[in-house]
Amino acid sequence: MSFMESAVLLAWVALVLLALGLAGLLRQVTVLTRGQAGGAAPAGGSPRSTRDLVGFRLPAHGELAALVEPGAHRTVVAFVSPGCSSCAVTLSGLADVADVRAGSVALIAVSTGSCEPAQDNLAGAGRCIAQGRALLEQLHVPATPYLLALDASSTIVAATLPDQDLDLTAWVHRARGALNLTEEQ
Repeated sequence: MSFMESAVLLAWVALVLLALGLAGLLRQVTVLTRGQAGGAAPAGGSPRSTRDLVGFRLPAHGELAALVEPGAHRTVVAFVSPGCSSCAVTLSGLADVADVRAGSVALIAVSTGSCEPAQDNLAGAGRCIAQGRALLEQLHVPATPYLLALDASSTIVAATLPDQDLDLTAWVHRARGALNLTEEQ
């Protein structure tokens, strides 16, 4: 076999491999597109994002029941990760909110790992649930930090992915207003 024949054969093999790779990529894109076009609920029936869960009542039993602070009229749940600097800023900001300090809003941190860094930032203003990755997955939390607000009946009334410009005090007050509105309805 000459050099030219070898080069042509190798080029054809490369083209076949590229075609197979492209076919696989197109299949994945098609599956993802069908999943998003199907609306808020895929074939399994569960919502696609946490924002779709606004209005969802957490069960009284099971893993998700740990997110409910017994006796609290309002609860803010912060999903965090150890070593996440924006998570630490969000937690310390929440711990400084007057409603949290006064105890009118309960604060629960759900950590994907250890609670040690979270407890430092909570400064005694709330409690932490360690190794909470299963809770994040059940609620389709997209990233950390992530905030949820719950009313007295354990219904999710607000959800947000906080950024550095988010006024946490205003968010807690808006969520509190949403909680009151939800309770009235």
